Amino acid sequence: MIDLLPLDASTNQLIFLGVFTFALGVFAGMVGVALGAVRLPIMLAMGFSPVIAAGTNLGVTILGGTAAAWPHWRDGRVVGRVVLVIGLPAIVGSLLGGLFADDVKVWILLSLIAVLTFVSSGISFWQWRGEIRTSRLVAAGESSAAEIATREGVALDARNRTLYGAIGFAIGVVGGAVGLILAVLRFPILINVLKMDPRYAAGTNNAIGVLAGIFGFAGHAINMNFDIAVLAVMGITGMIGSFIGAKQTGRISATTMRLMIAILLAATGPIVVVRVFSAYPN
Repeated sequence: MIDLLPLDASTNQLIFLGVFTFALGVFAGMVGVALGAVRLPIMLAMGFSPVIAAGTNLGVTILGGTAAAWPHWRDGRVVGRVVLVIGLPAIVGSLLGGLFADDVKVWILLSLIAVLTFVSSGISFWQWRGEIRTSRLVAAGESSAAEIATREGVALDARNRTLYGAIGFAIGVVGGAVGLILAVLRFPILINVLKMDPRYAAGTNNAIGVLAGIFGFAGHAINMNFDIAVLAVMGITGMIGSFIGAKQTGRISATTMRLMIAILLAATGPIVVVRVFSAYPN
């Protein structure tokens, strides 16, 4: 018999997850990053199965990201060329990662989640430091024309398209397996390599994340690695929060948002580390 409620979440747990996901969704919608790396450790802290939590988290990401996608699309903040070059390989990788997640030992899966959480935190902090330096250079009149961000970003030659496509594929495989779309890892490529305007990078990253999440969740769903009750509660509240947040994009400075993301990720990372030691060697 198919079990649609494998996490067996209590009413209090569902209420907490609903409120938490709504608040996180507002912030995630603003920055165009799903922040599943913040949601997942909270689910793991409740004692949920890592594989089931991973599949459920991807489902929540899809719903929240879809709600945020419309305001980004309506305002023209999704760049199709970038979605194809970086997003398509990520989609394929995410499907494969979700499909074979059951074959990975629990402690290895948790270790990957912990590492990626801390790496994401470090990248966000690095972006924050970079934006602080850039703002100081601009204020001093020392910024060069080459540093100016554009909507489309710089053009990539065939070699670079292959390179960043491969990076997108690798991020997709790992993200699909652990239940994260890893939008934070893609953001440096969009901002620092393609030189995209942060607003368009946010919208484009959101679109890539939704597509990667759909296929990653499909891989998990084939193995029934999700909980319908937790998915419904977190998905609905996340959609509402993300829609509200996406409409507020640009209201809070990108610099402040990067620092807040770094702090959130750094704070949730230790939760996963504790689960790693409790799950080893299973």
